Amino acid sequence: MKNTRKAAAVWLAMSLAISTAFGNTAWGEIRPDTENNRCVHVHTAECYKDADKTATPSQIGKEPTECTHICSVESGCIRDTEKENNENADTLDAVASNTGEDDSKKEQAGEKAADRKDSSGNADENKNLNDVPAQNEAALSVSTPSNAKDTTATGGTVTQVSQTKILSWSWFDPEENLLDGRLELTGITEEAQPSFTEIIEYLPSAIIARVEEGKDGENVEDGEEKNLLITNWSCPEYVQDEEGRWPLKGTYEFKAKLPEGYELAEGVDALVVEVSVAGDQAAVTALTTIINISGNGVERTLYWNDSSNAYEGRLNSERVSGVTVEKGSEYRLILNGANLDYIYIGSGKWTIELQGNNKVEVPKAKNGIALHIGPWTDVTITGSGSLNAAGNLVGAGIDVQGTLTIKSGTINASAVAASGTVDGDDSRIAGIKVGSQGKLEIDGGSITATGDGRKGVCVTGKFQMNGGELTAIGQWGQAFFVDQIGSFTLSDGTINASSPQGWTGFATGSSAVTIKKGTLNANRLLLGENQTMTIESAGTLKVDNSMTLKEGSSLINQGELIINCGVDGGGTIVNEDGGTISGNGSVPDSAKQTPTEITGYTAKISAVYSENTLIDVHQLAHIDKPVKAGDLQYELVEYTGSESKGVGVIDSKTGELRVEKAGIFKIKVKTLVSGMYREGSPIEIILMVDKAVFPKAWTVTVDAASGVYNGAEGYLAATIKSTGIPADAKYEYQLAATQDSNQLSEDRWLSECPVVVNVADSGQYVFVRVITDNYQPGIFVSLKPAEITKRSLNKDVKVTIDPGTYNKKPQNPEIKVVENWEGSLGSKLTKGVDYVIDHWKNDNGQAVTKLEDAGIYTVYLVAKGLEAGTTSGNYDGMVTATFTIEKCKVKSQMEGGPLDKVYDGTTNITEEQNVLVKLFSDTIVLDPQDIRPDQVEWAYQSADVGEHYIDATIKTLAGDKVNNYELINETSSLKGVIKPRDFASMTVSAAPLTYNGTEQQPKINASVETGLENVSPDATFTYSKDGVNYQSEIPGFTEAGTYLVYVKASMANFNDETKTVAVTVQKAAAPTVSAMSESYSYKETGERQVALPGFPENCGTIGRITAQIISDEGQILDSAAVDGMNLVLRLKGSSKNMIGKAAQVVVKVETKNYEDIQIPVIVTLTADSSDSNSNNNSGNNSGNNGSNNGNSNGSSSSDGDSSDYDDPNESSVKVTPDPSNKVTKDSQKGYRNVEQGVITGASNQTVNDGYSHWMKDAKGWWLRFSDGTWPMADRTGAYHWEKINGKWWAFDEMGYAKTGWLRDENYGGWFYMDPEHGMQTGWMLLNGVWYYFNPISDGKRGIMYAGQRTPDGYYVDKNGVWDGRNKQ
Repeated sequence: MKNTRKAAAVWLAMSLAISTAFGNTAWGEIRPDTENNRCVHVHTAECYKDADKTATPSQIGKEPTECTHICSVESGCIRDTEKENNENADTLDAVASNTGEDDSKKEQAGEKAADRKDSSGNADENKNLNDVPAQNEAALSVSTPSNAKDTTATGGTVTQVSQTKILSWSWFDPEENLLDGRLELTGITEEAQPSFTEIIEYLPSAIIARVEEGKDGENVEDGEEKNLLITNWSCPEYVQDEEGRWPLKGTYEFKAKLPEGYELAEGVDALVVEVSVAGDQAAVTALTTIINISGNGVERTLYWNDSSNAYEGRLNSERVSGVTVEKGSEYRLILNGANLDYIYIGSGKWTIELQGNNKVEVPKAKNGIALHIGPWTDVTITGSGSLNAAGNLVGAGIDVQGTLTIKSGTINASAVAASGTVDGDDSRIAGIKVGSQGKLEIDGGSITATGDGRKGVCVTGKFQMNGGELTAIGQWGQAFFVDQIGSFTLSDGTINASSPQGWTGFATGSSAVTIKKGTLNANRLLLGENQTMTIESAGTLKVDNSMTLKEGSSLINQGELIINCGVDGGGTIVNEDGGTISGNGSVPDSAKQTPTEITGYTAKISAVYSENTLIDVHQLAHIDKPVKAGDLQYELVEYTGSESKGVGVIDSKTGELRVEKAGIFKIKVKTLVSGMYREGSPIEIILMVDKAVFPKAWTVTVDAASGVYNGAEGYLAATIKSTGIPADAKYEYQLAATQDSNQLSEDRWLSECPVVVNVADSGQYVFVRVITDNYQPGIFVSLKPAEITKRSLNKDVKVTIDPGTYNKKPQNPEIKVVENWEGSLGSKLTKGVDYVIDHWKNDNGQAVTKLEDAGIYTVYLVAKGLEAGTTSGNYDGMVTATFTIEKCKVKSQMEGGPLDKVYDGTTNITEEQNVLVKLFSDTIVLDPQDIRPDQVEWAYQSADVGEHYIDATIKTLAGDKVNNYELINETSSLKGVIKPRDFASMTVSAAPLTYNGTEQQPKINASVETGLENVSPDATFTYSKDGVNYQSEIPGFTEAGTYLVYVKASMANFNDETKTVAVTVQKAAAPTVSAMSESYSYKETGERQVALPGFPENCGTIGRITAQIISDEGQILDSAAVDGMNLVLRLKGSSKNMIGKAAQVVVKVETKNYEDIQIPVIVTLTADSSDSNSNNNSGNNSGNNGSNNGNSNGSSSSDGDSSDYDDPNESSVKVTPDPSNKVTKDSQKGYRNVEQGVITGASNQTVNDGYSHWMKDAKGWWLRFSDGTWPMADRTGAYHWEKINGKWWAFDEMGYAKTGWLRDENYGGWFYMDPEHGMQTGWMLLNGVWYYFNPISDGKRGIMYAGQRTPDGYYVDKNGVWDGRNKQ
């Protein structure tokens, strides 16, 4: 094994030496450090720069397959994540799955240098219709796991799919190139440097992996092995220097990439091979590989040693069964029944002689080429034997990198791809592959090249065929492909190129494709963009299934082109002189040929009509189809001559004419456009079809009409009965006094049978002429003439006269006389022809000559002829009819005005309205002398206010001609208006109220007068405080003051009237207040402040507070004043002899609801503590007073909450009526007491008056304490509670008073805060729903009851809503 691995390194070194010896640059310039990613997604046209040359219709857009398109940021398949990360701070993962194809494992190392460059020295090997520029990383084909999905997202972004874990792995290295996971390369020189691509030729193409159970779609158990192809090798360190040289020595790590859908489990070694490069030119430069043959897994090589001028190697000393190698200036390889793995010919000129049946087949488990013709070799195959050369996976059957000439023999060359892939790892691998420096020449023999998932033949070099037969077969691939840098010349012989699965038989991207002589047969032909293919004069190209000529391409035909299919793609076919195009297909219009013209025909022909017989125009006119033209087409066109035009139908293909009507036909004949020929020039044939003789079997019996006069309808002149005459025949008629047809006039024939109407029409014979399209006319006559008799005017007619209307003029009515017998049409009789007017009579039987006044008149009619005593006309006798002149209809119409009045309780109109009634007619102008209204009654339809019609009813008419008129409406109306009336007067008064602490409704007396004797007052009174919103109840008032009440009187038919009345709530008597007492030492001087007691809550707004000294017998005070709620006493000091004396001060408090409250204050002088001789009583009194002063706060209230508000340093006095209502002044909150809490001053005031004030801004109400601070919660969601003016309020974390619903988690319940009254207790109706809030001061006052029964027995649900049931 070690020797085998060593041989691999030596093999590469030898390849380097061979490349150097033949003078080519040995290594291409491919950088492995740049990763161009290939993508795996569904084939579409966008996957290829040109159209897909290999994908079948079933693959395009339907199946995932490997695409030769290179994904990049520019192509839009990969997102530019670096750019995106620079544009925003978000980290985006762009995952590109690299599963494209590459050139690895395609060629032996010895040919790499020769194939890498074209004649210009540029790397051009990959210029293939389906290829892209060579990648910087080598890649192997990979079949994605069956559980992997298409990972190409919209817009080309590749997203990750679920990964299958690889638990362990080992290299798949059947050639044993690796030694303990390393690849050792020796013999490297500056002239022979291995490129990145050539190194990975010797690296493994797959691994043997153990994968997680069920994650690869095949339910593989843990521990079961699975072969996975490697997709990419990379080594960023192994690069060319600035002069393009590869490293001469060193150790490098080549890393492999797994196929998409797999990843290594944690702790599993990465896929890395260590490659050691070492210079050791002396060990290898002396050897040249001549040929290498492998049979039964044993390699035998023939070397030439330049140093010893001798052959070396196992093939020099050992014999291979069926193989004979003859050495000399030219080598000879004789194969006779050989069975080999592969043959590699690396140097020299060779002849391979085939004897018997020979096989060179690469084993199924290996990748490789069966017969490899290396660069700088010249090989000729001769002999009568056969050779089956079968490559495997990434190896061709025959790979020509030098020159191969086939003279004779039977050769089968094949290549097969891995299961499920089509050109996946190298689109140029084929049954026979001709490299870019290779040349294949076929002079004879029978060659078959088959690609299974590969191409049959792939030419990137030169192909020349001078004879023999070549069959190229593409199984799931193209059969014969010429790359854009390849050339193709067919000088003789036959090539058959086809794909059973419908792939392209012959495809080329090269313009160097010429058929000089011989035949190329292809099922499908594909010519690449802007390419040219030439068929010379002796050449033949036949295409059966499809021909695609890409945009800009040209197929030049100078020989024979047979097309049995359509042509598409946008290219052109140029058919030059001498070239022929045939077949049953279709070529583009530009390539169609001009057909041969129709000649030798007869332009004018004739025939006689014969029933059920076709006229063969084709035969009659002697028309023959030209050989080089499309099918003949016959078409009837319009004949423009004066002769009768024939009618018929002609068969467009046969030219047989079916005549429907005899006459002249014009027929256009031309050759149609076909797949190969243009439309031909038309010719015209004139055909005259003459009518036949009228058949004797056709007869017509004619019976002339007879009967009583039938009015305008009359009778058909005759009835006919025909025998044998066609249904579409036409009949013509003529009346004559004779039976001789020769005396008939041609211009008197009628197309329809005439009608005999009058008695005068009797005595004429009826002739009938039968006209047909295809026969001459036939004439027939009646045996008897027609005969008509008279009718009775009295019995057989009806006379009507439409009534007239009186119009003050004589009238001449229309008399309608119509037929009136059974079966008649009711046609009018004609005055003066059928009848005449004899005379008129009125309804009194008197003859009249003028018809004017209203009434009934009778007319007398007699038959025409009777008045003159003659027998002419169609009637006999006399008839009468009546005519009525109806009365003229007149209408009444009321006019005048005005039409409105003020309500007065009646329907009568007033004289001021000045209305009248007139008569008019729609037909005549009335004369008041003839007719006029006499008696008229007037009235509104209602007496109430509103729009009502005024009716005028005519009771009698008068006039000279009144009998000629009829009044059709006795009553006429106009819409009038009764307007509401103002009250004659309205009085309102109100009794005064006295404040009592509750809301009181005043007694208001209101009354109105209508001013109408017939209408009594019945007004309704409503009341309003603002003059806008009125209600039926009198509004109530609580606090003292004078209020304005609006009183509105409303009554039907009257305007509302409003008056105001002043309602006075007088102040209540002032409450009694106990006197305050203060005592001071006679020595005390200066200012002293005494807190005033609190006032009743219902006193309303507190006004001015003043203090006045009433008496001062002890000369104690300088002055007395009030500051806020404090009495300020200024002591001036007195004398000891004044002890016991007192001063009296009265504090007057103005309030809204009470008369002024007067608080007496008694100030008494006491002894001073410094007096040693003080009276004990005085001292005690002083001490008691002081004690009382000091304890007054503590004793003034028994409220359990007093400790919250009391300040022992402040004083207060008892007041009435509430002795516990103590007012104190807090340094922060200002004035407050037990019951009311904080006492506020006027709202929105910032004065420092000792009060707190409600303030309002854009966000809501908040409380400003007297020191400028405000209450607020200490955090979000909590609340600060404050009792203000006797109401509890909650403030949020911003200091604003909360209104509506709130939940305080500190109390664990819901509260409702009224915007006006703060926290609510007891029953509340909110939005139509009843809730109950705890009214008891038990630490949970104000919390909503929920899911329990209230103290008064009603149940509320969990949401606090009363369920509507009665209490229990």
